[in-house]
Amino acid sequence: MRKVLTIEEQRAKALAEAAERKKRAKPPKVSKDAIINAHRAFTKIVSFAVYRSGYPDPKGYNEYLAPNMNAEDIGREARAALMASRFIAPDHPEWESVMRFPTKEELKALDEADKAHAGVKTLKALYNGAGSVTLTLQDAKIRLKPWRYRGRSSWEGIRGNEDMVLPEDVSDETFGKAILQALEVSRSA
Repeated sequence: MRKVLTIEEQRAKALAEAAERKKRAKPPKVSKDAIINAHRAFTKIVSFAVYRSGYPDPKGYNEYLAPNMNAEDIGREARAALMASRFIAPDHPEWESVMRFPTKEELKALDEADKAHAGVKTLKALYNGAGSVTLTLQDAKIRLKPWRYRGRSSWEGIRGNEDMVLPEDVSDETFGKAILQALEVSRSA
């Protein structure tokens, strides 16, 4: 006759099985990520700490720039953000402090800083006409993905849109033109 496990024993068994699956899983490919949020009053570029997903890196690139940058300037700054991005594995000493979702208070503080920088009082005014593009550098290729604003400081993918892919060694001007094009796709979605 099979022994019936208690809730605590079932939980311990499930955790042990999950840990074993995690040990056998292949580590993710190394990548570098950044995001560009272009508002009417400014362009903000932020680098990420990356493992399987990315989180804003407090030691990375985080700059408020002019709202209407030319292609070469935005390409140069976006490349700087990608180069500042870090791949952080679970054994990294900063794992616990960096690889986590921001708290509600931290997200609110970020929104308040952006509103203050833009000189507006509401999120609606901040995000009116905004565009967002994520950048991923992996295997010597840069992938640009535009996002559609869906309200309440959140973004979603654009159905039917294919990501742009450029070689890593593309010129800053060509890179910037692709970013500006992706931002236009984001704004018009």
